[in-house]
Amino acid sequence: MAQKPESKRIGFIGLSAVGSWASISHLHYLRTTPHYKIIALQNSSKDSATAAKKAHNLPNANTHADPSSLAQDPNVDIVAVSVKVPQHYDLIKPALEANKDIFVEWPLARTLSEAEELLSLAQAKGVRTLVGLQARQSPAIVKAREIVQSGKLGRIVGTTMYGHGMLFGPQTPEHLTYTFPIENGANLLTIPFGHAVDALCYVLGEWESLTATLANQFPELAVVDAEGSEIRKERKSSHDYISVTGILADGGGVVDATYAGGASRTGRDFYWEINGTEGSLTLKGQKGHIQMFQPTLELVIGDGAGKKVEAVHVEMKGAEGTNHGDFSFNVGRAWDAWAGEGLEEGGSVTTFEDAVVRHRMMEAIYRSAEKGTWEKYL
Repeated sequence: MAQKPESKRIGFIGLSAVGSWASISHLHYLRTTPHYKIIALQNSSKDSATAAKKAHNLPNANTHADPSSLAQDPNVDIVAVSVKVPQHYDLIKPALEANKDIFVEWPLARTLSEAEELLSLAQAKGVRTLVGLQARQSPAIVKAREIVQSGKLGRIVGTTMYGHGMLFGPQTPEHLTYTFPIENGANLLTIPFGHAVDALCYVLGEWESLTATLANQFPELAVVDAEGSEIRKERKSSHDYISVTGILADGGGVVDATYAGGASRTGRDFYWEINGTEGSLTLKGQKGHIQMFQPTLELVIGDGAGKKVEAVHVEMKGAEGTNHGDFSFNVGRAWDAWAGEGLEEGGSVTTFEDAVVRHRMMEAIYRSAEKGTWEKYL
């Protein structure tokens, strides 16, 4: 009988005691999988890490006060970074220098130059990397890619994506004000639009060129407390309306992707239509964060009296111990793929190399909006 491989040991940065993205997505999966186990924690202080250890019932986890200490822990195989984007670079670099494999949320870094430096270091060290662009793991996105590649739609002539990214609505909780300064690299463009357009590129391929319009329609927003009462008004420099048009590199189809802030008054928070010479495919979602919420699919083949419309069944296979109603589903499938599971069912591993391509796309969008030019990023 083949010997069962040992679990990879994770040192987790950002699993807080008081609730965080890590606790509502990664933790549930990592508690149930045989592939990984959390053996170390590092937060803003050692006391904070100790509080998380107790809150999440991780009695055997070592606690660390800083990223260098965690990186040097000989028991850690993988460093997982799930904190606000502005901190990514300073937390990832020590782990790479210590030859640790790395998971990090998307965006990889604040800027393209930081992302390229981290990629270069990861390549020099020969470590494995995983980036949280987990919309690629959504069964709906995998199914859409399968349909496109099957040829059912014929030649792709164009696609339109529209979404609301939840950020920058009329009120902003205190903990999200870090998204206001554009230099922090965490905003409507990089996060909800970035996840969605990465899924678009996964299904249809990269863009040959693009042109963009960005607007900051609401340069001052209300900041509210946990009860929804306004604390203050605060200025923001990040954009809250995004419109990007382009041409697909494969086949020359036209792309139109638009994202707005907040939520849709009409209930149209996510809509994506792919049109081919033989048919069309639509994806509809309850929120613009398609990395978190599962869209539904509808396939239309033919025209006129011969037109056939069918709902597309999507089988929710994936990460052990997760389900399609929680945020651990796509995240768990990404971790599974990194462990070699689910690849035959459309799973994939999204690396620092993939993340840098998306960062280059974001940078091309900024350049185009500033200069009024068509830009390339490949």
